[in-house]
Parts: sequence; C-alpha cells; structure tokens
Amino acid sequence: MGKTSIIVGASSDIGKAVLMTLDGAGNQFIAHGCHNVAALENMRSSMQGNLHVLGADLSDAGSCEAFIAEATTLCNSPDHLVFAQAQRLKLTRFKKLSRQQILEQLDVQMMSSMMIAKAFLPAMVKRGNARVVFVLSSVTLGMPPAAMADYNIAKYAQLGLMRSLAAEFGTKGVRVNAVSPSMVDTPFLQDIPNNMVIQNAAAHPMRRNASSEEVASTVAFLLSDGAEYINGVNLSVTGGECV
Repeated sequence: MGKTSIIVGASSDIGKAVLMTLDGAGNQFIAHGCHNVAALENMRSSMQGNLHVLGADLSDAGSCEAFIAEATTLCNSPDHLVFAQAQRLKLTRFKKLSRQQILEQLDVQMMSSMMIAKAFLPAMVKRGNARVVFVLSSVTLGMPPAAMADYNIAKYAQLGLMRSLAAEFGTKGVRVNAVSPSMVDTPFLQDIPNNMVIQNAAAHPMRRNASSEEVASTVAFLLSDGAEYINGVNLSVTGGECV
C-alpha cells in the first residue's frame, strides 16, 4: 500500500532530494514550494508517485492557512510530515540584525511548522504509525556560528517544537525526530561568501560538504518502519564534524 507524504519546503534542494528518495509507485506527495514551484512541477513527469504541488508564502499566516486548507482536501491524514523549509541564509552581525528579520525566520521555520503540525497530527494519531521529521541544522549541535543569530534562533525554536511534539505524540503512535546536517552544497548558500564554503569543506573531517541526497537518505530512514523505536532524536548528519 502506498504512502502519503506532505513535504514542506519541497522546492529546496534537500526537499527535492527527499521527494526522489521516497518516490515509488502508489505513493502520493503533497509538495510545498515558495520561490521555485516550477522546479517541482517539472519533476512530475519523472516521478512514479502522484505529485501535488502547492505554493505558499510561509512567512504569511494567511498563506500558510490557505496551504493547510488545500492540502487537507488532498489528504487529512498523511503517513509522513517533513519540514524542510527555511529562509535563504544570509550573514548578519547581531548589531545590525532587525526584529523583522528574526520574526520572518521564526514565521517561516517555527510558526508555520506549528500551524501545519497542529492541523494534521490529530488525524495522524488516529491512523497510527505516522512519522514527522524536521530538517534542522548542525547549528543546533554545540556552539553555533556567528553572524547567523536569526537563523540559529529559528532552528533552536524548531528543535524545541520537535521535542515538544515527540513528548506529546510519541505515546500515541507518531514518531517525531529531526536531522541536523552540517553545511550542504546547495543554492541555499549562494549569499554566503564562496571562500567560506570552500574553507568549511577543507576543514571538514571528510574534506567536503554534505550532499542533499545524503541528508534525504537519513530523512527516509527516520520515516521508515526501521525507526519505530526512535523518538525525539536530533540526528547528526555531519560526517564526524559534530560528535
């Protein structure tokens, strides 16, 4: 029997990799996108599963509610719920950081996740054997990097939400976990100086940054039956950089 997955932030490179990793005949995907919805539409012809693409600006509560309403008409009780959305990463020193920047990160990453989880989890509890996975970041593992306070705050807020959901729903047949990758080679880094990306790869124990596919395969594991006894875990996907 096929599985239904709602993937928030599916238009990101990691989100698209999760789609391709989970793809299979009989599976259904409700894929959220914001700035790159066309890329998701273009994937439809190459996928075995049934792909529904929904656009929404998750920084806007009304747009998020409209996404929830449309997704609910397609499936109100998914097997999987994946949160892979994030604002594009920009380096900003704390003294120049505005209240609005922090609120935008929180709206996109934490508040939208809370709204979507609240809409779907009750039905997921009734169906049983459901999975929720958050794509966080290695900033939640040890000391986070400087000049990224808005992003760091939002990821820690998501971590708190993940653990809260795991505590409340883990006894009700829903497993809630997260993956926290180190730097991943994607366009998400395009506003980061290239020399920083190169230096990070050179200093890494594996002498390279992670790939979207490596993150996606870890997400797929946490969504699988093999992860039945895992709940509330923030799994490091850092190639030994964070242990």
